[in-house]
Amino acid sequence: MIHTDSDPAQPGHRRLGALLLILNASGHVLLVKPTYREGWQLPGGSATPNEEPHLAALRECTEETGLQDRVVGDQLITDYVRANPDTGSVEGLNLVFDGGTVPDDTPITLPAAEPGREPELSDCAFVPADRLGDYCQPYQHRRITEALAALADPTRRGYRVEGRTV
Repeated sequence: MIHTDSDPAQPGHRRLGALLLILNASGHVLLVKPTYREGWQLPGGSATPNEEPHLAALRECTEETGLQDRVVGDQLITDYVRANPDTGSVEGLNLVFDGGTVPDDTPITLPAAEPGREPELSDCAFVPADRLGDYCQPYQHRRITEALAALADPTRRGYRVEGRTV
C-alpha cells in the first residue's frame, strides 16, 4: 500500500525533546525554571537534526545546570505532547532519560544570559516528589511522576500522552 498522506523526504514538523531525571542523594528531583513559560521542568531541551536524543539530553543538561561528566542511563518514558495553538508550540515527543544521582551538596550553575537577552532559566531546585505539583504545570508533574515510577519499576517504562498512561 502506498501512503500518499505524507512525504518521507519532507515529514511534518515535530519537536523532539530530550530530558534528564536527576535525583540528589535525598531522592529529590532536579528542576529548572524557564523564563519563557510557566512552571518548572526537568533539565533538557530540543534535539537538533541528526543529534542522538541521549546526547541532546546530556548537552542541554550541561548547558542548563553546569553538571559535567553525567552518564545518561536508560530511557524511562516517551511522552507525547499535542500542539498548543495558544503558545505556538508544535506537537512533540519528550524522551525522559535516567540522569543518575548526585550528592546533596552538588552545586548547580545556571547559564548566563546572552548579551541583550533575558536568561533562559531563572532558578533551579531539588524538589521532593510530593511537592512537584507546587512547582510544575500539571502535564509536567504527571510526566515527572511517571518517570519516577519507571525509574523505580522498569515494567512501568513506556509511552505516555501528556504524562498519562495510554
